[in-house]
Amino acid sequence: MTVSYRMDGKVAVVTLARPDKFNSVSADLSRGLVAAIARAGDEARAMVLTGEGKAFCAGADLADLMADYETGGPDLDSVINDRFNPMVRALVDAPVPTIAAVNGVAAGAGLGLALACDLRVMSSQAFFLSAFIGLALIPDTGSTWMLVHHLGLARAIEFTATNRRMAPNEVANLGLARISEPDQLLADAMMLADELAAGPTSAYAANRKILLEASASNLSSALELERVTQGELGRTALHLEGMRSFLEKRKPDFSG
Repeated sequence: MTVSYRMDGKVAVVTLARPDKFNSVSADLSRGLVAAIARAGDEARAMVLTGEGKAFCAGADLADLMADYETGGPDLDSVINDRFNPMVRALVDAPVPTIAAVNGVAAGAGLGLALACDLRVMSSQAFFLSAFIGLALIPDTGSTWMLVHHLGLARAIEFTATNRRMAPNEVANLGLARISEPDQLLADAMMLADELAAGPTSAYAANRKILLEASASNLSSALELERVTQGELGRTALHLEGMRSFLEKRKPDFSG
């Protein structure tokens, strides 16, 4: 089981459950998360998304994808279409409010999942990281759209291009999340979820939808552009070097 689900009162608690892989996104985890969000929409009034172990979600399962590189793949635009975009769409279309309880690193696709939730409560020991530029790729899982809208263009470019960690104090100063101590994180997220669960669920969903549509860009268009661009970059030697260096735990050499 790669995603666990439990009800706590009127709140669905959805946990990414691949702790040995830092909750990286596999095909099974993606399907499990989409199913869990749908289930929460049927039986809960709010949903908390968190990770098991040390990480919230470290992004794509690169070791899983790497096997395909040896045989001429993977086809990243198809991977995004089948694995990553469905999770974002499920979150932004969820009929209940969603809260990310960011217990550890939220990197790559994990950052996209955290940003796709309505609200975030973040551990003082966690951090955000885009990570894609280190693989010679651009952000996906909705991150291009989310980062520009949350941070503004200049900050979004700086954060993604430098591939730096965004610490909790900066996250809080930017209004992206509330910060909690690690042992209090889930309790604080549940307290917030209980408050929302007591409110007008359908209005929360409508509020999210209208605010997204009021933004300058269309999320579906951004997702499609991410898919196409990522597919092109996924076929480059630079990306392969990024993948190899990550798995070999060395600094990538992009000079070639």
